[in-house]
Amino acid sequence: MGADDYRHKFAEFLATQPVGGDLSYEQIIRAGTREELGISSLNMIMVLLNYIKKYTNGDITVRPEWVLRLNDVDGIISVLREIDTSDVGPSGSGASEVGGSRVEPALS
Repeated sequence: MGADDYRHKFAEFLATQPVGGDLSYEQIIRAGTREELGISSLNMIMVLLNYIKKYTNGDITVRPEWVLRLNDVDGIISVLREIDTSDVGPSGSGASEVGGSRVEPALS
């Protein structure tokens, strides 16, 4: 999936969120930063948490290195791409990374 596809996906996902729901795809294309979209840093974290919950069933957590990338739209798109290419969620193994180490879910 290319960057434009992720911008569309981001716009569609924002439409389902309490913040940013009134933004159009064109506004997201023109914006360079999340501030230009009118999204605060806290609200961006909340959007990201909701994205993770929807697309990975909450199997991964926000990584500290993502936080600085959430200031501009290209960074946001790169974080979404990283989340989507992880091997967690309905079709993944359920493994995640914690502190750079791969963690497998415990067996019952």
